[in-house]
Amino acid sequence: MNIPIIAGGKSLEREISFKSAENIFKSLKILGHNPIIIDLIENNFIEKIQNYKFVFNIVHGDYGEDGRLASLLEFLEIDYTCSKPESCFATYDKYTFYSLYKNLFPMPETIYTTKFINNPFEFPLIIKPRKSGSSKGVFIIHNKEEYERYLNQNLKEFHEILIQKYIKGTEITISYIQKKEDFVLLPILEIIPKKEFYDYEAKYTEGLTTLIPWKHTPEKILNKIENIGKTILNLLQFKDMLRIDAILTENEIYVLEVNTVPGLTDLSDLPTSAKAVGITFDDLIRIILQNHNIY
Repeated sequence: MNIPIIAGGKSLEREISFKSAENIFKSLKILGHNPIIIDLIENNFIEKIQNYKFVFNIVHGDYGEDGRLASLLEFLEIDYTCSKPESCFATYDKYTFYSLYKNLFPMPETIYTTKFINNPFEFPLIIKPRKSGSSKGVFIIHNKEEYERYLNQNLKEFHEILIQKYIKGTEITISYIQKKEDFVLLPILEIIPKKEFYDYEAKYTEGLTTLIPWKHTPEKILNKIENIGKTILNLLQFKDMLRIDAILTENEIYVLEVNTVPGLTDLSDLPTSAKAVGITFDDLIRIILQNHNIY
């Protein structure tokens, strides 16, 4: 089958999207298909995709994860990977996601602003864009000098900013892969960055982060994770795969965000979790294709 892989776009994650696309391209070739990578911002983009029946969406960030590309593909009646427009919008917009879920499971207390305000929480605290991915624009703030510098910097670049309470704990990711009608929980992945936290550089620079799939998750923690996953999956409609980023403390799991188009690079979390239970990258792509009745 001829399968376009839609990648790139204008977001800050453009480079990562192409790295994911290259891996998908290789797997589709191995699986016997004829892939082509199409940049979301190519001239005549709609003309280039409108005659296909199915496309692989791997556009991270703006357009790919905010629901706009999914909405276009729905309008063109083209089947596509990853989630529906409404689910993409509700999760990519971190303040909307916080507003939807803050009473259903633990999340760091969050303040939204479009202008400079005095720090609403004790230091350290977190500053991040309302809409962005790959930890772009995310900072741990330790004092007033850093707060003023990075808040003004983010306001200038992103305009809409979230300020969050800092939760000290273990960074984990919770990945799901859809197999036909069911979502399967993959092994929990513990994130151990050599930097202060799992920022953009730590995520995509080899050697800066250790990813440890848990062979056995304690029952108490697993029950909480499964309840969080069930709540998220029941409230919104997801497709194919998703990743939940969270902080594990002694007594609680705090959800940070949900990614509807997780990275599929050599260093990405979801493929690492899948590999821990014997699901190779090619298997992962095959499973996704089978969700769309492509064999």
